[in-house]
Amino acid sequence: MGRGIRAAGRSDVGTPRVVGVGRTAPPPGPRRGDIHFVTFPDAGGHVLRGPHPAVVVQSDRLGRSGTVVLVPMTSSARSADLEPPYLVSVAARESGLPRDGFVKCDQPMTLPVELLGPQAGRLNPQAVDRLDAALRFVLAL
Repeated sequence: MGRGIRAAGRSDVGTPRVVGVGRTAPPPGPRRGDIHFVTFPDAGGHVLRGPHPAVVVQSDRLGRSGTVVLVPMTSSARSADLEPPYLVSVAARESGLPRDGFVKCDQPMTLPVELLGPQAGRLNPQAVDRLDAALRFVLAL
């Protein structure tokens, strides 16, 4: 057989391999549901700006991407009393954060992974389910 072609019946067929320099795979990027601190740029209008926690909402399949899709969190939301479908209430025990807050699914943003601050927590599965429902509303999915 020619070079680079596997012989039929070899046991290593389908075994994941590491390609490139070194023998270990690079560490995966942020995972869906992770909460990181981010300093959001001033984009104008009524969007959050400055340092806030933010939830990673992109698929884990994009873990090696140079960018990350996030939605910001806040501890006080002006529209919270109205319970809009794009605002997800999250208790501290559901996030690992020191206080209760809200995920603002109406303000998704894509940023370079390098702009992520330290991981501050992670949403539990029930909070991720509510987040998914809010994102379906915002994105009409």
